[in-house]
Amino acid sequence: MSSQLPEFVDLMRLTETGQALKGRVAVANMPRLATALGLSDAGQDAESGLPGEVEADLVFGVDVQGVRNVRGRLHAELHALCQRCLQSMPLTLRVDIALGMARTLEVTEHLSDEYEPLIVPLVNGQWQLQPLASIIEDELLLALPVAPMHAEQCLPWVMPGAATSHALPGTQAETVAADLPPEGKKTPLCGAGAVTAVEKEAVILI
Repeated sequence: MSSQLPEFVDLMRLTETGQALKGRVAVANMPRLATALGLSDAGQDAESGLPGEVEADLVFGVDVQGVRNVRGRLHAELHALCQRCLQSMPLTLRVDIALGMARTLEVTEHLSDEYEPLIVPLVNGQWQLQPLASIIEDELLLALPVAPMHAEQCLPWVMPGAATSHALPGTQAETVAADLPPEGKKTPLCGAGAVTAVEKEAVILI
């Protein structure tokens, strides 16, 4: 089992010595990511209560051009809210990273295309300790889908043969069922002629 990653890192020392870090960081330490996933302030899925964690395998170094960099892979098993049914869903992210460090935004313009910029400003001429979780969080936020949704159809009330009682609670399910015509009954569709209930369900799926 991998250990927890340090909260703060000395990027100067890590890159000069070619250090590698491998371990875990909790989503609870990534408030922006937790918000984007629809999680609670404690970094837990609101329904399942499962905390999310990120596995990181990072290597620090200096390339032949003198650019300090960090390369590696992130693997996150998370939970998010499906934007179709608004229920909890698992979300797996695998992200390869290659970050080139620069002191200012202007310097990033000279970075090779192989790198994404990581701005690490000097304070009084010194490199400061950097929050590792924040660096990882930025990369995961960029990798998040715009609207996470279940891979399988998660709206059973529009699927042929699905039981509407499992789709919506209480009167909502009854309302949806009431809107569907009885089996075999003809229903006009936009003036294009009559279709059967089965055909209507197929049109809804399209």
